[in-house]
Parts: sequence; structure tokens; C-alpha cells
Amino acid sequence: MITVPAGKFEMGGDHDDWAAPDERGNRIIQLSSFAASTTEITALQYDTCVRAEACRAPFVKAPDDDHPVTGVSWRDAQSYAAWLSAQTGLRYRLLSEAEWERIARAGMQSRFWWGNVSDHAFGNFGDEDCCHTAVEGPDTFEATAPVRRFEPTPEGFHDLYGNVWEWIQDCYGEYDHAPRDGSAQDPANCTVRVVRGGSYLLPSGFARASARYRLTPGARRPDVGFRIAMDPGKP
Repeated sequence: MITVPAGKFEMGGDHDDWAAPDERGNRIIQLSSFAASTTEITALQYDTCVRAEACRAPFVKAPDDDHPVTGVSWRDAQSYAAWLSAQTGLRYRLLSEAEWERIARAGMQSRFWWGNVSDHAFGNFGDEDCCHTAVEGPDTFEATAPVRRFEPTPEGFHDLYGNVWEWIQDCYGEYDHAPRDGSAQDPANCTVRVVRGGSYLLPSGFARASARYRLTPGARRPDVGFRIAMDPGKP
């Protein structure tokens, strides 16, 4: 886990001419300090919960223990966070959309933290013509890549761009309705959840810092996983 200090950042895609309508409506977010996992949750980490009979087995078997777990639903991710919380006495959860975008941006307003041009040295992206895998330069992976194989953000987070979509706590909604404190939009009647970060199957445009996609919470896709967050000092 990496701790992110409290502070402000600008959220949204208004500075990106690739942005879709549901990315528009920039706002300043005031975040409290939180911690997030350095990488996506791996197959080995998730399997520990499966063996404890607290999590459902993934729909897709990872090629190795250090690949991100995939084929898990939003509800499966919730089960993992609840199990880990029970094991440690700490409060683990999924990231909010604002928290995810904060760590993906790393203080930048460009499409990616390293700039505006896609670079396979920084992520496992699909072919730019959509929608199949691509092998280019350091990206030698036709499906998921093991975690930590690409350059991290300046704060040390890996695999935020490409590799697998990441489940987010938020219910899918418009940017201008989201809380200014960076907390999740999480109504009880939510039927569609947010995923962020793109995947190995899709062009890099899906992986931009402000890019959003949505899935039903029961979806179990081979290119969707998750990472977790924790509120320091909140058992």
C-alpha cells in the first residue's frame, strides 16, 4: 500500500480533446489522506481468500500467481475487501473514482501521467484499431501482464493504465453530481458500476486518466480486476 496525502486536484477531462461527454465538467476535489495498493490485486492474493472460503473462485484462471486476478465481479471485489478487513482489523475497500483518478494523474493534467502520447513502456495496451491485443516494445504480453512489469507513476503505483480494467466503488453517474470531497457515489439502488484504466484488449484511449466505462456489478470479464484502498487510522 502507498499512502496518498490529503490535498486538492482537478478531476475531469475538459483539458483532453479525446474526452467523451461523461468525462466533462471538471471540478476541484479536496481529498482526505488514503492508501491504495501499489498494484492490482494478484491472482495469488485473491486465491488466499478463495481458499479461506470467503471469496468466490474467479471465472478466469490467471496464467501465473503474479498476474492480476480477473474474471471477478464488483461483488467479488467487495467480498475480498471485507475478508481482508476481517483478517487485519483495518478497513479495506475499493477506490472511489476521484481517488483512482488522483493516483493515475500523479499531479498532471495530460492524458497519461507521462504525457499525451501512448507509450507501451508504461502500460499493457491493445491495438489502436480496436479491439484485440497488441505486442509492441516493452509490451510483449498478448493478454494480462504480471504486475510491476511497466514503469510506475512517480508515487510508485503500477498498472493504472492498461492491463485490466479496475472496479471502482462508485455507481456510474455524471461527473457534476459527484461529491467534492472525493467520496464515492454509492446509492443503494445502483445497477451499474464504474471501471477505470482500460485493458490489454483496448486502445490506449480507453486508459486515459479521465476515461470511464461502466459494467453491471455482476459482470465477470477476462479483462477486469481491481485494486484496493484503505483509510489510515480507521479500523
